[in-house]
Amino acid sequence: MRYSIMLQLVTGIALILVASAALFAWLQYRPSSEQGSNSENKNVETWIANS
Repeated sequence: MRYSIMLQLVTGIALILVASAALFAWLQYRPSSEQGSNSENKNVETWIANS
């Protein structure tokens, strides 16, 4: 395999990982404006802790 193809693969995978990390961080730290969001967050946290 050529180095340019390998470099494109590594760059693509790195971009996907960085984008998914940024999306996850945004989902975790976005301000909640709904009333029921606290109970939803606790449900998710309970589900993650039990899995």
